[in-house]
Amino acid sequence: MSYVLAIDQGTQSTRATILTSNGQIKAHTSQPVTLTRPGIDQVEQDAELLAASVETCIKQVLSKIPSEIRSAVECCGIATQRSSVLAWDTAGKPVSAALNWQDTRGKDQLSQLQKYASEIKHCSGLPLSAHYGASKLRWLIENCKNDQGIRLGSISSFLLSRISNVDTSLVDHANAQRMQLLDISSRQWSPSLLQLFGVAEELLPHPCPVQYDFGSLRDFAIPITAMNGDQNAAWFGSGMPKAGATLVNLGSGGFILTQQTAGSGLPSLLSTIACSDDVDTDYLMEATVNGCGNALQWLAENYHIDNYQVKVAPALAHTSKPPIFLNTVGGLGSPWWVSGLIPGFLEQHEPLSEARMIAGVCESILFLIYANLLEIQKVKTISELQLSGGLSQLDHMCQKLANLSGLQVKRMHHSESTTKGIAWIAYGKPEKWSISGYDSFQPEADEGLRSRFVQFVDQLSRYIEGAGNG
Repeated sequence: MSYVLAIDQGTQSTRATILTSNGQIKAHTSQPVTLTRPGIDQVEQDAELLAASVETCIKQVLSKIPSEIRSAVECCGIATQRSSVLAWDTAGKPVSAALNWQDTRGKDQLSQLQKYASEIKHCSGLPLSAHYGASKLRWLIENCKNDQGIRLGSISSFLLSRISNVDTSLVDHANAQRMQLLDISSRQWSPSLLQLFGVAEELLPHPCPVQYDFGSLRDFAIPITAMNGDQNAAWFGSGMPKAGATLVNLGSGGFILTQQTAGSGLPSLLSTIACSDDVDTDYLMEATVNGCGNALQWLAENYHIDNYQVKVAPALAHTSKPPIFLNTVGGLGSPWWVSGLIPGFLEQHEPLSEARMIAGVCESILFLIYANLLEIQKVKTISELQLSGGLSQLDHMCQKLANLSGLQVKRMHHSESTTKGIAWIAYGKPEKWSISGYDSFQPEADEGLRSRFVQFVDQLSRYIEGAGNG
C-alpha cells in the first residue's frame, strides 16, 4: 500500500491529511489561521504565520502515522486559497502581508482599465475585478520597497518557496490564472495584460501545469507532484465528476463549478482552469458568491452576535419568513460584478431578532447561488447539485437549495473535498478512488421561499440601478 500527503491551505485554516492510494483518509490535522481588516477594502493574513501553519501541519500529520506508512508516502499535493497574493524576497521572507482574495485595495486602478474589460475577460477568463490578483500585485509594486529585490505571486508560489527544495519561483496554472495576468489559452503570462496592469514578468513565478514536478518537501524528501487552487481541487473530490454534475462549495466564499465545453462560456461567468498537465487542460465554468460563510461572520461582527456558529442551524429550522438581506458582503460576484454596495436588511416594521437575521443571511446565500444556477442553465443542463464546504453540513441549507432550484441535492459525507481532490490529482488520477456516501435532498414545494427570491432579485436590481445613478 502506498500513500499521498494532501495539504489544503485555506482562508480559515490549514489542513494536512494522509490518504491511501485509493483515497481513504488515514490521518488528519489542522491549524486555524486568522484574518485582519486594517482598513476599508483591506483584508490581510500574516504570510509568515501561514507558512508556519503549513510546516506545523506537515510535521504533525506525519508524526501521527507509523514509520512504515510514513516511508510509503509517495507524493504530495498542495491546494491553496486562490486570488490571494503577496511579495517576498529571494530568501523566502515576506515583505508584505498576504492580501486575501476578499481584499480590493487595488480597485482604483480598475476605473482606468474599464475600457479594456472585454479584452481582459477574453484573455484571462476573468471579469475585471479587484478580487483577483492583478490590481493587488500592482499595489504591492508601488508600496513594497526592498533593496534585495522582491518576488510577487500567489500563496501557492510563496509556500512552495518555503517548504520545497526548488530554487526557481513557480506557480501552477490554476493559481496563476487567478492573478488575472495569464492567457487562459496559452497558459503563459500575457504581454498585453502585464502591460495593462503594469506588472513586470520578471517579478512573477514561472507558470507550470497543475500536475508537475514541483520538487520535494525540503525536510521530508516527499515529491510534490501537484498544486492547484482549493476550489479547483474540490471539483475532483470524488475523482472524475459525472457529466451533468455541478458542484456548489459553501466556504468563506461560495463557488459553483461545472464542466465547460467548447463554446459554452458566458460573459457573466468565469472560465477556470480545473487541471492541466504537459498535454491537456481541463476547464470549468465558474460562478462566484462573495458573501457566503463570511457574510455570517460580517453579520456577527456588525450586529454583535456571540457564538453565531451554534445559532445558525436552529435559526434556519425555526424561522418561517426570514427578512430579505441584500447580501453584498465582499462585493457582488457573478452574474452582476458590482462592488461598493453596503450590505443590509430591507426596512422592517418590527425589530429583527438574532435568529431572523441569521436566517435572512442564510437565505440570501441561497438566492445568490440560485441566480447563478439560472445563468448556467442558459447553456447547460444541470442534472444534480453536489454540495461541499462548511455550510453544506446544515440540513436546512441543503433542503432549501433543493426546494429553490427544483434539483436533487447530494451532500457528500466527506467534507474534505479539496483535500481529496488534490490528493487524487497528485497521485495521478487513479481510476479507483474512495467515494463516500451522500445525503440526498429532494425538492419540495416552497412558494414562500420562491417568492422571497423574486423579491430579493427585484430589490437587488433596484439597489444596483440606484447606485449606478448616483
